[in-house]
Amino acid sequence: MENFQVHLELDGAIATLKMNGDLTHTAEQRLINAYDKCATPKTKHIVLDFSQVEYINSAGMSIIISMLTRAQEIQQEIRACGLSPHFQKIFNMVGLSKYIMHFENLQDALQGLHAQKA
Repeated sequence: MENFQVHLELDGAIATLKMNGDLTHTAEQRLINAYDKCATPKTKHIVLDFSQVEYINSAGMSIIISMLTRAQEIQQEIRACGLSPHFQKIFNMVGLSKYIMHFENLQDALQGLHAQKA
């Protein structure tokens, strides 16, 4: 059953990927397709909004790691927001917290980025 949606918002050098549903292997194509649209040198910052993500399994973590690797290759910064305490622990356990800054909400994640794009 397909239970994942992603909405891409582009604003200058900032791309926000708002996810909804379960981040599993069935989400891979949708999330990668959305990321492909902003995987350009023009986009300097990617914000992953997890506030509506209900579940992340190992395949979902693999997708995030793959996106992070690609982002690092083109000098993009990835930020995350809306991770539940449980998912924050998982990010810490697998080492993603070293590379992806987490913010409480989307507003906090975007703070300062708009000033940088000017």
